[in-house]
Amino acid sequence: MANRTNVTQLALDLRRGCWLIKDPGILMPAVNAFFNRLPVAAVPLPELSLPAYRMSADGESVQASEEEAQDRRVIIIPLHGAMTKYGTCESYGTTELAARIERYVSDPSVAGFVLDVDSPGGSANAIAPLVQAIAKIRAAGKPVIAHCDACYSAAYWVASQCDAVFADNDTASGFGSIGAYASFLDDREDKRTGFKVVTVYAPESTEKNAAYRDALDGKPEKMQKILSNLVQHFYAAVKAGRPSLKADADGVLSGADFDASEAVALGLADGMATLDECVANVFVRADFK
Repeated sequence: MANRTNVTQLALDLRRGCWLIKDPGILMPAVNAFFNRLPVAAVPLPELSLPAYRMSADGESVQASEEEAQDRRVIIIPLHGAMTKYGTCESYGTTELAARIERYVSDPSVAGFVLDVDSPGGSANAIAPLVQAIAKIRAAGKPVIAHCDACYSAAYWVASQCDAVFADNDTASGFGSIGAYASFLDDREDKRTGFKVVTVYAPESTEKNAAYRDALDGKPEKMQKILSNLVQHFYAAVKAGRPSLKADADGVLSGADFDASEAVALGLADGMATLDECVANVFVRADFK
């Protein structure tokens, strides 16, 4: 089934969502389109095709042909770009990726998985589908490791749940930005038309959207509490997934970014490995559980 774009959900996430992302600027084209009421083409993406690798006779990992993929193979899961729960015009949602993982988990020809990460993070609601899918891989007794270039915030939350995390290179690979923020649009007055948006709540609904309403009025405490709760879950997941993490080191749990060498030294990653080397690593792990 071709991916279906959910522009409404993306608009809601951009407007008032909780985000775990390194660079919010990556979302600005979509933000401008939605907030300026520009037309957004909901173009379905083609069928998601996940590349499969096999082990050659000399022990090298090579991309498998369609016929070879029926034998023993490793499936590559591409987590690329800003993470959203549902597919957009530009990327697959984590629900689509999770569904594809679950399709292959019970396939006896699949030795394991590589999560290929190049992402600044994304929406908080995009995390659970992949974390749950990774848990199913591990419950099935199959290895899953993360091969990372950019691996920040929500993307790192997901990667930390894998059996191992590897940086692709020491030049551009990066990790961290462990934290959260919320985004709001104060549209109570349209500067272009002079119209002011008036929202009326029932007198009994004093706590409805209270955190959002207070934040717009310069009182962020309730929203900070929501974000703090989210970050505590983030910390717990990362610490559980990365027992060797030097959590007390400066910046590790306060949103700092680290290059690949720093990430390895701090326990955010296990070492350096190319995609092919990660695939070979999965085959080895599958053979020597």
